[in-house]
Amino acid sequence: MIDGLDISDDLEFEVNQGFEADENVDNLDQQTNEEETADDMSDEGSSDQMKTVFQNDQGKKTIDVYWIADDGGLTLLVPYLVTRRKRWRRCKVRVFIVGDEQNMEEGRDQMVALLKRFRLDVSDVIVMTDIEKRPHQKSLSRFVDSVAPFRLHDEQQEGVSVQELRQSAPWKISDKQFEAFKLKSERKVRLNEIIRKNSQHTALVLVSLPVPQSDCPSALYMAWLDTLTCGLHCPAVLIRGNQQNVLTFYCQ
Repeated sequence: MIDGLDISDDLEFEVNQGFEADENVDNLDQQTNEEETADDMSDEGSSDQMKTVFQNDQGKKTIDVYWIADDGGLTLLVPYLVTRRKRWRRCKVRVFIVGDEQNMEEGRDQMVALLKRFRLDVSDVIVMTDIEKRPHQKSLSRFVDSVAPFRLHDEQQEGVSVQELRQSAPWKISDKQFEAFKLKSERKVRLNEIIRKNSQHTALVLVSLPVPQSDCPSALYMAWLDTLTCGLHCPAVLIRGNQQNVLTFYCQ
């Protein structure tokens, strides 16, 4: 969620006696701390964070699923389960898939047939034919600026050993790594543009989580996740199954 979700002030908890201090500790101090905690947990000071969009009636909004890769069906199953709830029952599910213009209708028909076999009620299937298009320069500049503090810029340094730079900050992104994943980074930026264009006012957005690679720097991977959800004013879920089927065609 764009504003986060801090519910720490609203959680009720009990102290585990096994972790209590020794009996020699002043009981008066302990009672004072408990009283302060009770005051903090009072209804008067509680925040409104607990009442989020998930507890409100969603009406006839849509739930958009960006199914980028087959993950066993979990990304399709979750929105179906969400619509089983009373407050989300009237929401329509739209599925966005990757395709090309030449085979757009064929790909859409195949996806519709597959969803019917899975008995999933989907209002529409939309084929994204422009995902391979280069993103706008403004969006690219934002991504480059977001990863700038986490880059080594090792090839631009003079008189400094590249190995020394990598050893001092192994978690940072080298220029070679940044170039190696340039196309994948641009693809994430482009997907975010498509999501913002089609799903700005939806109730919920689900996007296939990119698969982490061992040779991909952690800072760059986190930048991808930040980019995918950038500019969305509705809750966004990054989700991916583990290739095990969670949907069945029939029951035995």
